[in-house]
Amino acid sequence: MKIVYAALLIVYVLGLSWYGGSGDPVEDAELETYIKSMARNSDARGKDSSKAAKYMRALAARDDGNEFVMVNLIRFRGKSLYPKDSPWAEESDPMLADARYGEGVIPLLLKRGSLPIFVSSVSGGFINETTHAEWDTVAMVRYRSVRDMLQMMVEMSSTDLADHKWAAIEQTHVFPVKPKISLVSLRLIIGIILLLFATAVRYLVNLLKRKNSQVD
Repeated sequence: MKIVYAALLIVYVLGLSWYGGSGDPVEDAELETYIKSMARNSDARGKDSSKAAKYMRALAARDDGNEFVMVNLIRFRGKSLYPKDSPWAEESDPMLADARYGEGVIPLLLKRGSLPIFVSSVSGGFINETTHAEWDTVAMVRYRSVRDMLQMMVEMSSTDLADHKWAAIEQTHVFPVKPKISLVSLRLIIGIILLLFATAVRYLVNLLKRKNSQVD
């Protein structure tokens, strides 16, 4: 059992290392490197990166080096809108475009210790004291750090992944939040799962020992 406990402890420590959540904020020179890398990638593909650069600066402006949650309010198009030279230019279903985006972005998130923690369709309306129309979907994505998100944006700029996103989305409002109260902790959940697994293994080992002793 000591080997099992040691293995589970190693898995937990490696998981915490992957999940992270604290570090140093992005420095100005580092930010400029990301922006220049994105510009090179975008220029090579004939894309304009000026908006993305503005978003990167806004995100990095209040970076403290720690984890955060990005809230996405999304309204989908009635018909998908791809660039004219896209292989999917004739497609009309925005949900297919969104599915392609999700399929491509999840691996980029996971390799940086980031992941969606909540995705839901809007089920109705209640109080709306803004000029914004109703949203279709609410999604919350946990990022290990601003640095990870900036690196992901740079990597995406060398692909057509963003084409799928904007083909599907008519309008979106995206902003970072820092949870003050949260009953969801992946660190705790993983710890509990590993503890339950260790308890189950110990129970089975003891059960087998008792059966073998009865046979003898």
